[in-house]
Amino acid sequence: MEIFQAAQDLRQPGIVEGIPDFSAAAVERQKAGLAELRSRFDGLDPAGWEMSDQVDYLIVRSELDMLDYSLHVYRATSRSPAFYLSSISSFGMLSGAALSGLGRLVQQPPPFTEARAAEIVAHMKSVPEILEQAKRNLTEPTREMSGWALATLADGQSGSRAFAEGLRPHFPAEWAGELDSAAVEMGTALESYRLWIEERLPEMVGARPIGREMYDWILRRIWLLPYDAEDILRLGEQEYARFLAFTSFEESRNRGLPALAGALSTAEYARRTEEEAGAIRRFLEEKGALDIPDYVGPYRRTQMPDYIQAFSLWAGLSGYSTPGNGVVKYSVPEDHPYTRTYWESIMRVDPSTNIFHDGIPGHHLQGIVSARHASPIRRGHRDRFKSEGWSTYWEETAMQLGYYDERPKSRELIYNFMRLRAMRVIVDVKMALGDMTVDEAVTALMTIPMDRRIAREEADDFFAAPTGGIVYLIGKLQIERLLAERRQQLGADFDLGRFHNDLVAAAWVPIELTRWEMTGNGENVQRMIEDRSPMPRP
Repeated sequence: MEIFQAAQDLRQPGIVEGIPDFSAAAVERQKAGLAELRSRFDGLDPAGWEMSDQVDYLIVRSELDMLDYSLHVYRATSRSPAFYLSSISSFGMLSGAALSGLGRLVQQPPPFTEARAAEIVAHMKSVPEILEQAKRNLTEPTREMSGWALATLADGQSGSRAFAEGLRPHFPAEWAGELDSAAVEMGTALESYRLWIEERLPEMVGARPIGREMYDWILRRIWLLPYDAEDILRLGEQEYARFLAFTSFEESRNRGLPALAGALSTAEYARRTEEEAGAIRRFLEEKGALDIPDYVGPYRRTQMPDYIQAFSLWAGLSGYSTPGNGVVKYSVPEDHPYTRTYWESIMRVDPSTNIFHDGIPGHHLQGIVSARHASPIRRGHRDRFKSEGWSTYWEETAMQLGYYDERPKSRELIYNFMRLRAMRVIVDVKMALGDMTVDEAVTALMTIPMDRRIAREEADDFFAAPTGGIVYLIGKLQIERLLAERRQQLGADFDLGRFHNDLVAAAWVPIELTRWEMTGNGENVQRMIEDRSPMPRP
């Protein structure tokens, strides 16, 4: 537990003169701290330990391996201009100090007290120094990571003005002047950062694919998967073919049926979300498919405030927690350009297609239950294959359980989702192995079909942070395999609801380790424990 907590702490940057310190010297201190933790950890011999302790051993080792990759290979602080703006694809490190950090401060709705207003203004005034530090730290920026940042910076000045204008009516009067001047400083800094990147873009090198050896190491050591790159690609291609076939069957079955109409307003979208969330909760209980604890609060939606709409980066900003473990998700107004993007447009047609993934039984339920786990390691670890695999699993499972029996056109939407999950696997692996360019990945994703904006964001994301695209489908397949194994093992005693309850109760333990604890089949886990392979050096 001590090494696990030390690894968690090591992810957090030090604060120097009010801003996070991502300097080269700070990174070297992190590397030294990691080396010290690794030395202590490598002295442990888990042979003969209890099963639960061996599981924890592998979780802690994966945390150290993630840090090793982040500091020595991913090197976001020196390679990625987007690291200082957005919290996407940080590979475990705290990122997004400028804009994502500001977004977190305003996610919770008013009132804005004097203390809260002071914190927001102080953060805005810190953005210029954060970005000046970024310019000093970015000694090896890549063309791809820089392009990603430029998309975020396109509305830097106008977004800063709109942010202040939208926030002003909710702000304490005595802070209004401070808000305006801080917005000018922040906008100027964002524009300066954009120009700095653009001036250097022609001289930047292109990022290189990480290659098979590194990709396999990440799968094996960081994500604790029993698969290599070839296995992953084969699964992705097989599932893509399956879901394209099922799409064809569904479209033929539904020939002549009218297309579904989306919600005409965000208010209607919010109302339908609340209705669907309640219906799904009742459906799961009636089917005996999952027990939903009373302490899990509702999943709702509301219109995004003007000040959060200010930056395009925040269009998909999640929302905020409510008392009683509830959550409210933000959505842009109906006339916002973001409503025409892939996810938003589909969710407005049938909100339930997202609730199974993001609400109950998906991320919302899983997060609330996992946070109550007795083990600090199991509630503090974050395994994306467990998280995204569980949520993706429920998209098709809802259909198989009958939720969409009377919604044939919604079944087409679900198959569209599943084709995307499989295509993500294909492009992720092929880009990492150098068999596909980012532009080719964008084209492939747009065949789903997907709009160019989201396709570009996804391709850039998966190229910058390999394995990010495979977590959805591969996690889902791991769960399905475990379900089949558990049913085969228990026979007539197998109960689907109990299986789902046990899987959620396991919190963030990687699925292969959960498989060992559930079934006793630990042949893959033992190979993981015996694997002492060091991270390949680029």
